[in-house]
Amino acid sequence: DLYFAKRFGDQILRKSGLPLASPLTVLDFGCGPGYLYEHVRASGAAWTYIGADFSADSAQQLMARGAADPRFGGAQHLTSLPIPLPDDSLDAAFLVEVVEHVQDDYLVPTLHEMHRLLKPGGFLVVSTPNRENLAASTKLCPECGAIFHEWQHVRTWDDVSLSEYVKRAGFTPLQVKGHDFFGRDPLRAAFYALRRAIKGEPKPHLLAVFRR
Repeated sequence: DLYFAKRFGDQILRKSGLPLASPLTVLDFGCGPGYLYEHVRASGAAWTYIGADFSADSAQQLMARGAADPRFGGAQHLTSLPIPLPDDSLDAAFLVEVVEHVQDDYLVPTLHEMHRLLKPGGFLVVSTPNRENLAASTKLCPECGAIFHEWQHVRTWDDVSLSEYVKRAGFTPLQVKGHDFFGRDPLRAAFYALRRAIKGEPKPHLLAVFRR
């Protein structure tokens, strides 16, 4: 239940502005077991959805979810890049809570791979925590002494740093904005709004749409 795409995938789809009624071919890179796919299907989108993940178990779960759907384009189990899809074959690609988990040696090739796969004019949609305080979620293992981030985040982003980074891979930013996806839960929304007002914190979620 803590999968970000499961909790907020509907809002990501809606706030991305991508046309649900258009017959787009869409890649969900780092798809996990397919929670964004469930939102795509529930929305009635006329999209062909393709998932890709480095977890064999996740790819298998997604294949089971989409087996009876004629618009399901399959689940790629990746062991390395490039993804076995043709150049200029996608209308859109989603990186939902991916970019905060990887350093340059993986992230740079990933963004260039998205650029290869997207058609000219295609869209890259990225979600990530907004100006996350990594230290606030740092944990210490009492047995081995390892220090690690609770969700394995290794970097933090804001609208400027994300825009400039993705631009270097050949993309043009269309919107890079902070959001509060907790807004549909009134109590949680009020809590975060109060905390932001007291501490001067930004909205917790960053959603960006880029064009190839």
